[in-house]
Amino acid sequence: MSEHFHKIAIVGVGLIGGSLALALRQHGVASMLVGIETNPTSAQWALDSGMVDEIVHEVPSDASLVALCVPSDLVSDWVVKLAKHQAAVFDVGSVKGPIVSAVALQINLPENFVPCHPISGSEKSGPEAARADLFTRCMVVLTPTENTSPQALESVLKLWRCLEAQTSQLSPQDHDRALAITSHVPHLLAFAFMQQVEDQHFSLTGGGFRDFTRIAGANPELWWRIFQLNKEEVLTALDTFSADLQSLAQSIRDADSESGIAQISAAANKRKASESE
Repeated sequence: MSEHFHKIAIVGVGLIGGSLALALRQHGVASMLVGIETNPTSAQWALDSGMVDEIVHEVPSDASLVALCVPSDLVSDWVVKLAKHQAAVFDVGSVKGPIVSAVALQINLPENFVPCHPISGSEKSGPEAARADLFTRCMVVLTPTENTSPQALESVLKLWRCLEAQTSQLSPQDHDRALAITSHVPHLLAFAFMQQVEDQHFSLTGGGFRDFTRIAGANPELWWRIFQLNKEEVLTALDTFSADLQSLAQSIRDADSESGIAQISAAANKRKASESE
């Protein structure tokens, strides 16, 4: 699908914003890319590396698309600020319901706002970690509000498809419920697990340890914000996980091979099924 934008403004040129800029460059989607970045080191990196053509302090009035790549708890203020802008405005936050609610508390939900979440990332941060292929074949969930205009939605859909991403649409609530299970709780478990690991254990680790704990290297402040924003869904998912864990622990405690193997087999079968989709 071919689409071209005159000028795209990227607010927050870190890992996601920087990767978006690189992908836009690679696919020739925009004539000009401008960045807004409060961290002077990141701003200079983005400019010197050619990620963006210019660093500015405000979203230009002639921007034809605006990407909000700031932490989730900062998105609503930008949406409110840009409510009257001519361009479609989308975010990349991993929590959707609280963002939409925070905007709705201040103003009527803007027609130009298209909440988005590209389910792709890294435990690394900053523009230095950005990759042009970060969104290739990744799933981008759009959660348009009841006020989102068809034109704004279509504009953002075309952008993601130009970057070779897959797209789907959910309600903000359904998105947050699902991501609590597939992303937020796994990160929380990795953080919790690392509390018991001591220095002498690192020489005794293998692939399983590396696979399970990779995401424990993610940005602590960012993930604490996510846990707080999606608190209710995360806690609900944790309750279910705790019950499942206790059930498996009880099978081990009782030497109940039939129950224990059944639970492990069910988990293994789900994992194999996911690989074939």
